[in-house]
Amino acid sequence: MYNFDEVINRKNTNSSKWDNVGVRVGNPDAIPMWVADMDFRCPREVVEAVVKKAEFGIYGYPVVPEKYRTVTTGWLKKRHGWGVDPKDILYTSSVIPAMFSVVQAFTVPGDKVLLQRPVYYPFSHSIEQQDRQVANSPLRLVNGKYEIDFETLEQYAADPAVKLMLLCNPHNPAGRVFTKDELQKVGEICCRNHVLIFSDEIHSDFIYGDNRHIPIASLSDEFAMNTITAIAPSKTFNLAGMRSASLIIHNEKLRVAVADVLNRNRSALPSVMGIEAYIAAYEYGETYLEELLSYLQGNIRFLDGFLKERMPKIKLIWPEGTYLMWLDCRELKMDKEQLDEFFLWKAAVALDKGFWFGENEGNGFMRMNVACPRKTLEKALLQIEKEYLKL
Repeated sequence: MYNFDEVINRKNTNSSKWDNVGVRVGNPDAIPMWVADMDFRCPREVVEAVVKKAEFGIYGYPVVPEKYRTVTTGWLKKRHGWGVDPKDILYTSSVIPAMFSVVQAFTVPGDKVLLQRPVYYPFSHSIEQQDRQVANSPLRLVNGKYEIDFETLEQYAADPAVKLMLLCNPHNPAGRVFTKDELQKVGEICCRNHVLIFSDEIHSDFIYGDNRHIPIASLSDEFAMNTITAIAPSKTFNLAGMRSASLIIHNEKLRVAVADVLNRNRSALPSVMGIEAYIAAYEYGETYLEELLSYLQGNIRFLDGFLKERMPKIKLIWPEGTYLMWLDCRELKMDKEQLDEFFLWKAAVALDKGFWFGENEGNGFMRMNVACPRKTLEKALLQIEKEYLKL
């Protein structure tokens, strides 16, 4: 049994989440609930694997062992029913640098790249910071749930300038786990219009209730040949600092092109400790994950109940997946500066600002990370409530 209630002091440990909160969001004294980094220890087997490697005492340049691929295929088959050939897996240091590399590999400056806001802001950065253009097909919020606007998606995909779609599934921050029918439509639209898919599935292990994660590449051979899928144990097991992730690419031509750019960008250099942590997590981490999912669902229910009972003008967009909660704060009638002032400086709780995820689509929203001990979550909510009652 893992003790997810344990409050661990992460200050002064070179933690971006805790030690960089002042630089990143402004208030160094705020409770950090912003970046997607859990406040839980990783599985014991991961610690043991890393300690064993550390005790060896030589940390020279590593190679990626075959076991890295076999544990990846085993995890994907067991958790998601997806059979993957080990040769189709590329090592990469992290999903976001890989996404930047994919944009480089298959588009040129001036091309358009399709995405669905509100969406994790590095999606936009990977386009705009490389002189490509965003083609935004926004998700629609209907009765408290985000839906894909397929008509708009089709219109954008039909533009010859659109070469690539960045798909986020499970969706960050909307919390959607897209259904088979939804993914089928997305895949058909992209194939019909010759738009390549980059599918970020890093949150695919955080699935709640009757929802099921379906890798879009698993739906058909046609989709598989038109999709680059990104996964990593970094969110699932809190290993972001270990810098190890994977790209699954069935299409050999695409795989060679991506590998070339990853190598040129030095984004395929393995980490000595990262490889050990990655293998141990996927080989031994399933019990940890099941206990973690149960705990997170308890946190989500606690948050939802607290808001409904004590702060009804702040509404939780109920998540089907991820531990990142999208809070609808529009009834507070605040602009983005006032909303930031309210949470960050008055309540002293650091959340991700909604407009980062889309200037229009994210205004009036905030993103909260609930992958923390319940005491931390309760403390943050009580601080928010204290200021809420003054409104």
